Amino acid sequence: MIRFQPVSSDVHVLRHPVLDVNSTLVVGRECALLVDTLSCASQAIRLAEAVREVTGLPVQVVNTHDHFDHVFGNATIARLLEVADFWAHPFVVTRLSRDAAEIRADAYRWCLARDLAIAEEVRDTEVLVPNRPVASRVDIDLGGVVASVRHLGPAHTRGDLVVAAAGVLVAGDLVEEGAPPDTDGADLAGWPLALDALLPEATGPVVPGHGAVVDADFVVRQRAELAALTT
Repeated sequence: MIRFQPVSSDVHVLRHPVLDVNSTLVVGRECALLVDTLSCASQAIRLAEAVREVTGLPVQVVNTHDHFDHVFGNATIARLLEVADFWAHPFVVTRLSRDAAEIRADAYRWCLARDLAIAEEVRDTEVLVPNRPVASRVDIDLGGVVASVRHLGPAHTRGDLVVAAAGVLVAGDLVEEGAPPDTDGADLAGWPLALDALLPEATGPVVPGHGAVVDADFVVRQRAELAALTT
């Protein structure tokens, strides 16, 4: 059974075995912030249960970018956890509003090609569009814990967000552990620059979009690998 594991006293990470993708939960005194909602409804049901094993507080959500394995659980999380606020970059809002059918179809083909059991479910997923756009930065007060949500420029996608809270940096797919970063459709010139902007806040644990929690040294190495792709 998948569960959140503490990274600090206020931050917990759930590492889902399918696609090795992370969801992060930041817990304040008055509210909790869930970063990313996994790939489909069945995963999101278990994610909601795991959230409630940690806290009974009201929940808000941040989607770090528009890829299906980070946003396709939105509708289920909204229903089960009664979430009203979904934060994302305006590019994500536009893309999910305009291209939901295309994103579902692409995700379905991608899952089929890898023989993933979730393919049929992904094809039929209800896509819930975030309603709280973050073009540059917003600070979300959770009660004793402030989550700083920032866009650092085009990188893995045009709409990546990172979240810094309680000494932990949640990097989304700007950082990936366990497999090479997914550069399909990425801005390879902008990605190292985004990591340069991210590094000053990487003073403690860094939660990647996929894989084990890392640190600043890992980010520095991955930044060099990405920069080498453009030389």
